[in-house]
Amino acid sequence: MFSRTINKKIGELLIERNIITPEQLQLALEEQRLNGGYVSQHLIALKFATEYDIAICLSNQYHLAYLPLKNYFIPREVLRKIPLKWIRIYKLIPVDEVGSSLSIAMADPLNEGAIQMIQQMTNRQICVFISTFSEIEETIERYFKDEFWETKRISEGDMHRFMILDEYIQTKGYNGRERRKFIRIARELELDYLFHGQTLSTKTINLSFGGICFNSQVFVPIDYDLACKINLEDNRKIDCVVKVLRVKNRNGRQDPNGSFEIGAVFEFIDGNDRAELAEYLKKYI
Repeated sequence: MFSRTINKKIGELLIERNIITPEQLQLALEEQRLNGGYVSQHLIALKFATEYDIAICLSNQYHLAYLPLKNYFIPREVLRKIPLKWIRIYKLIPVDEVGSSLSIAMADPLNEGAIQMIQQMTNRQICVFISTFSEIEETIERYFKDEFWETKRISEGDMHRFMILDEYIQTKGYNGRERRKFIRIARELELDYLFHGQTLSTKTINLSFGGICFNSQVFVPIDYDLACKINLEDNRKIDCVVKVLRVKNRNGRQDPNGSFEIGAVFEFIDGNDRAELAEYLKKYI
């Protein structure tokens, strides 16, 4: 079973090595807060660090082998071990399988939630290599280009419909004009989510273009990433990863779907699933 003790996040490691400054890290974290994704992607986009800086930093700190993917051949049967949607969401690629072990290359090998989910999905022990975001994107394009479809677009007018322009919120988890800039609709939709090796089923309380609120049978800590499948009715289902920002104890209220109310924002969702969500929301806004 894959296991690693992570004492420091990538931003802290880069600061220690004088690659970035604390101020640059804060700017990247703000971009992540507003737009989702990995903080390392924003550090690269802002030109505070290079992909190579990050790969070498993680390789040295956690003794991970760097795997250059450009000239690496991956058998088709290995690629099929992980659905393409999750490959794109988590920016990883399966590269080899030996016995009960599956080797994957990741741009963010500190994402323990992704590794656990892949382990549960494949029922394999996971061996992690590090690669760069661009190498993984190029590898995905090389092997899966025939399976790509045109990403559905969301119009600016529709985006405007989903937003609350003048609403501000403050909670313990985050402050200011934030994720609730999106209108929430009260809909009970079937929701499956993966938590500590178990698939749990519940229903949403409400949802928006920015996130979901749902009841949980178990306590889920703040900042935890959950892989979810949401049934949008008419048997249309979307996959996503959400980050928990709010947990509320329902004080013993009897509810078949659970005694904890969870508020979470979409951390990763691909373009087509986001477009499906937009089409669904338009019916009620």
